[in-house]
Amino acid sequence: MKRMIVLLSGALALVSLVGATAEAQSVEHFKSSDTRVTGYFAVNVCCEGRVVDLDGPADDFEFDLDPGIGFGIRVERRVADWLAIGGMFEMMAAKVDGVDDRFFFIDADIFGKVMYEIELSGSMGLEVYGLIPFGFTAGLDGDETFGDEVRAFGLNTGLLAGAMLMLEHFGIMFEMGFRHHSIWDEADLGIGGNRDVRLGTNQFAMNFGASVTF
Repeated sequence: MKRMIVLLSGALALVSLVGATAEAQSVEHFKSSDTRVTGYFAVNVCCEGRVVDLDGPADDFEFDLDPGIGFGIRVERRVADWLAIGGMFEMMAAKVDGVDDRFFFIDADIFGKVMYEIELSGSMGLEVYGLIPFGFTAGLDGDETFGDEVRAFGLNTGLLAGAMLMLEHFGIMFEMGFRHHSIWDEADLGIGGNRDVRLGTNQFAMNFGASVTF
């Protein structure tokens, strides 16, 4: 009888050990989904712009920029644990210091994103990342900020660093960095008719928004 009790106790202990091991192995570790859509508000603070006369010999015209606001949307796909690629659309309003009217940049970009994911719990994580966008820009100006109505095209790039707090299918992001725009156009600079010019701006960027994952 005692032998049977010992055998039953050993069997129960073995079953408990197997159950505990299986339960430990079934604990899920957080990992965000591979596909993400992010919408955000954008604020560009300061800094400066420059109009370059490509025909010469006029001096460059520099100007200060007031803060501008805008919005953007991104779609990205994780291709490795540390890398995602995607596309983005962004529209920003800019304003020359001392001028009432604003002009606009409309960007269509591709981007690469290097990231590192930190697990906070089984259902929450923190992603820190760096992002480099590059693409085409349309410059729109319906007033006379630069002496003519501008419908110009060019390029843009930048460097952004940020963090995103992520739940299973939802995230909140904040990022900072800089954005550069260059557009080419023909404008009347008052020195003998229309001239080919390049308008370039550099601005400090702050973006904040939310994402959903699939």
